[in-house]
Amino acid sequence: MIPHSKPFLGIEEQEAAARVLASGHIAEGEETAAFERECAAFCGRRYGIAVSSGTAALHLALGALGVGTGDSVAMPSYVCAALLTAVRLQDAAAILCDVDDHLGIDPSAVPARCAAAIVAHLFGARARIPQHEAVVEDIAQRFDGTTGRAARIAVTSFYATKLMTTGEGGMVLTDDEGIAAHVRDRRSYDNRDDFVARYPYKMTDLQAAIGRVQLRRLPAFLERRRRIAAAYNEAFADLPLRLPDLSDHACFRYVVATPRRAALEAHLKKCGIEAKRPVYRPAHHYLGGVYPNAERAHEEILSLPLYPALIDAEIGHVIESVRRFF
Repeated sequence: MIPHSKPFLGIEEQEAAARVLASGHIAEGEETAAFERECAAFCGRRYGIAVSSGTAALHLALGALGVGTGDSVAMPSYVCAALLTAVRLQDAAAILCDVDDHLGIDPSAVPARCAAAIVAHLFGARARIPQHEAVVEDIAQRFDGTTGRAARIAVTSFYATKLMTTGEGGMVLTDDEGIAAHVRDRRSYDNRDDFVARYPYKMTDLQAAIGRVQLRRLPAFLERRRRIAAAYNEAFADLPLRLPDLSDHACFRYVVATPRRAALEAHLKKCGIEAKRPVYRPAHHYLGGVYPNAERAHEEILSLPLYPALIDAEIGHVIESVRRFF
């Protein structure tokens, strides 16, 4: 079976992890600090604060922007549950907004009354940023050095299937010293003279050491993804599929749209290829409401295997199998 997603981990990552294990210091330390500096430089921000997950990064970012009980946060309706979870962790309410043709939040749908907005660059396509003073830019699916500077605060994830990985992990990125201090304070709860809600959100040096290697590999990862996506687009150009526009895309996911999504997914499974809906359930399936663009995306979009570890023979098999279906 060709998996839908697969990380690329090699001997350098093994050596980095072994170095940390041999040091005896596996909790947050110098490796984490170095990883923070390198990620901040990659994204063109002054500060990077490493945390335990992308959801933790979103949670702390909303808190740093002052979001709290009774507030509302605008977010796209077609997105994974992590965004909704982060909003609920701040005891706030989510205001869902329908998505545009690129599956990003429609800026015109963001109400002025909301305390903040979360904007995700879904699947690697560039999202439009609403004119709002409190925006969290979620670059987890477009961590490519071209995003993360459009708002006061940005977050990313280093989950196993992201553009680069630390296994689990995330990062908050900002130029604002006050925001950076707030996030650093809230990611660890121990040895404090006062009490406010703080969380066990630190990254370990073991994760950070792997992340530093992955960050060095990232440009090559991105190039490989673009080449695979371009090969797919060329091979599928004459098929009755809606293909992604790759002109400004990080190629985190390769998604096609067809009213025959379920049948195509079943056909590929029989061919030994794992394809899947890239968003398991959109947020409006949990909260209710009518969001026609998001619902159409849920019904029609299928994500095909796309990752640097995908070999040419597997790419050829995916192409041949999709073409055979049509």
